[in-house]
Amino acid sequence: MVTGPIHLEPIGCIRTPYINKYDAPRQPRIDDRVDEATVELYPHRNYEQALRDIDGCDHIWLVTYFDRAPGWKPLVLTPRDRVKRGVFATRSPHRPNPIGLTCVELLSVKGLRLIVKGTDLLDKTPVLDIKPYLAYADAFPESRVRWVDEVDQQPSFKVVWTDKGLALPEDVRTHAERVLAADPFPHPYRRIEQGPNGVSILAVREHRISFVIDDDTVTIL
Repeated sequence: MVTGPIHLEPIGCIRTPYINKYDAPRQPRIDDRVDEATVELYPHRNYEQALRDIDGCDHIWLVTYFDRAPGWKPLVLTPRDRVKRGVFATRSPHRPNPIGLTCVELLSVKGLRLIVKGTDLLDKTPVLDIKPYLAYADAFPESRVRWVDEVDQQPSFKVVWTDKGLALPEDVRTHAERVLAADPFPHPYRRIEQGPNGVSILAVREHRISFVIDDDTVTIL
């Protein structure tokens, strides 16, 4: 039985449009973004043979290493929740061993490059392994995570834009509407803070977007 350190080496990395964690989708298939990404395997390691037959897979698992996760936490606050949960009951990157598991759609294989879709990984995340997704073994549609069921029951919000808000760049507006429609209340991962006089502030890169909440309506100021 191994109880000491285990040495692992990346087989490559994934290139994605997501440079920082606030740009990345919070979970694949929940977010409506379907950006393509490229898994780049390292050369001169005989990975060409290891990829034989993988082009027959519709979906694959990527085993990754969260190289930018700053240490582990026994309790974590997930992006869609307002209550801290045990890290082993979540998919948070703040784990004792920061290993990620992501199922992606495999679009094509070009040498040592795999074109995929449906990831939430940051650009240049190390890839440790690749495995095929097997529906008969990997899919359990009836399986539940009860605290996630509770989060899913939270109401959505209508976002109303003023002329000032509509002047923001389109990608900033899209991100802001996605975040605020899901949950506009203060949260560190969503980068929402409570300001004075009932005004809240959402940070999107260098932009600071002020808004107020009235029942199920969020109005951008």
